[in-house]
Amino acid sequence: MIYGEIVCGCIKGSISHHKKKIFLKNPYSCPALFWQRPSGTKLILKQHQLFFLISSFLALSSFISLNAEENESVASIHERKGRWNLLWGYNRSYYTQSDINFRGPGYNYTLKGVDARDKPESFKAEVYLNPTKFEIPQYNIKANYYFSDHLFLSFGQDHMKYVITQGQSVNYSGYIDPLVITKSQLDPSVEALIFLYLFPNHVNEMAGYHGGEQTIALTPDILKYEHTDGLNLLFADLGWIVPLWTAKDGQSGLSLVSSIGAGAVVCRSDVRVFGKGQNNNFHLSGYGVTGYVANRYDFNRSFFIELGAKGGYIDLINVYTSGGSNRASQNFGFIEVVFAGGMSI
Repeated sequence: MIYGEIVCGCIKGSISHHKKKIFLKNPYSCPALFWQRPSGTKLILKQHQLFFLISSFLALSSFISLNAEENESVASIHERKGRWNLLWGYNRSYYTQSDINFRGPGYNYTLKGVDARDKPESFKAEVYLNPTKFEIPQYNIKANYYFSDHLFLSFGQDHMKYVITQGQSVNYSGYIDPLVITKSQLDPSVEALIFLYLFPNHVNEMAGYHGGEQTIALTPDILKYEHTDGLNLLFADLGWIVPLWTAKDGQSGLSLVSSIGAGAVVCRSDVRVFGKGQNNNFHLSGYGVTGYVANRYDFNRSFFIELGAKGGYIDLINVYTSGGSNRASQNFGFIEVVFAGGMSI
């Protein structure tokens, strides 16, 4: 039981205002009563109200904080500013015809309209899945940094391979001292030795002056020429990305990627001129300018794939050939088809 003073108003319209002391089991049972509590009870109720206000404030603050964290955690895949992308992939490469000039002591001649192809490594798990043999296939590696959600700068390497097609017939012009051919036959490669034995007069057709009307079949006794340890384009690109389609939750989508750039070309050239030569060291051989376009699919904000094509122009002005001061030069256009996977950090 709780003791207190109550002030009664009109109860059922029959009782006038008065004060009286009563005992109530439930002081709230009469809605028309105002119960005047002792001072101790008033203090307890004020403490409860304060606790309720503080609890409500903390709960509201927690709710706002959780909502903010949730909004931050579901940022769209297109929010790229300040992020890095790392890509690794493989390519198939295609080349235009090229005029190749060879020069050295006693000769300076040009082969016209030479065809070449790439040399992809057939798929083998011990090669493609072995990190220690990453340089064997035709690979692409690239890092992007996004200055904004759409604009980025790329650095990377395209490792292509270039091999002239054996057996093709080409026109040639220039001068070749017969002594150059004779000296080369003193130390020929194994492949050239077979042709020199079967067709001894073939290589001698190139001795002397030629105006460009003569043709020759490019067999190993005439030329072996390939950049198979690398037609390596080391590039810097400026690029941009445009969303094409985005999932409703913003966590996956398709984008169009494009870039333009330029860079140095470093070759390791395996060359035999008139049967004599070597697999040269890596050397700065020229430069290239390129353009790239690709479709990119983001699985989430961390992982994505790209399928694209890169086209460009390469000018090789300093290709090592058969040692010493012997050099070659050429230029050609190219197209790469590139498939790559990447991660965003």
